[in-house]
Amino acid sequence: MEPGITEYVLLARLTAGDRRESRPAFLFCGQRAITNQAATRYLARHHERLARKHGNAPFVLLLKVVNSRAYGPDMVELVGDVTRAATSPLPAPPAPRNSHRAS
Repeated sequence: MEPGITEYVLLARLTAGDRRESRPAFLFCGQRAITNQAATRYLARHHERLARKHGNAPFVLLLKVVNSRAYGPDMVELVGDVTRAATSPLPAPPAPRNSHRAS
């Protein structure tokens, strides 16, 4: 992170329970307050496209806020859709290694 130059924020649409009946909750998780504001504006500008692409399904997007010193929260780029990585179960931890040798 370079404050005011290059910063990142996650924008997530989350639901609980039955997707047909549930209401979405949007989560903005940025490095600074201005990045959260940038994600909010990104959602407002792109909500129709996001709804067409994702429907009622949850999604997680990584956004880059470019030069917030000059542009404030208005210059936002989509880095990528990280839904799969964010919603996949963590891999199982490796089995402990036995440090004792049989004699």
